[in-house]
Amino acid sequence: MDLGAYAIMEIPEVMDYINKHYGDIPRPRGVRFMYVESPIEGSDNSQAACFNKYTGQHVIYIHTRCGNCGCGYGSKHSNYVYCRGKDWEEKHKDLFLDHYTDEYDSTYCDHYFKAVVDDEYNKLIDDLKRVLSNHEEE
Repeated sequence: MDLGAYAIMEIPEVMDYINKHYGDIPRPRGVRFMYVESPIEGSDNSQAACFNKYTGQHVIYIHTRCGNCGCGYGSKHSNYVYCRGKDWEEKHKDLFLDHYTDEYDSTYCDHYFKAVVDDEYNKLIDDLKRVLSNHEEE
């Protein structure tokens, strides 16, 4: 589980924005705004490579319990199909970019969507940057 993403998901304004643009997320476990994220250093796995590809961009990462469970993305036995992860991505296909099943627990999945850049998004980015810069100063 991505605890940082889980913590951000607890901010009401974040979830207002997410729900407004990405609808009813199946089995949500966390959210990250990739514009303020830094690349994962020193990791050579493909999940980190997928994450790093979107850092610094207007992309939303949504962590769910909708992985392929080692069965593949087309299997009706996977969380991805059974728990509606596939349907959710297809419903938002105009914003959907990529997904990656967690390499350590295949019941989880990282989904990447284009950010809807509006005033609400820009305020959230400014707030997140401020929090992150305050944290770095400590």
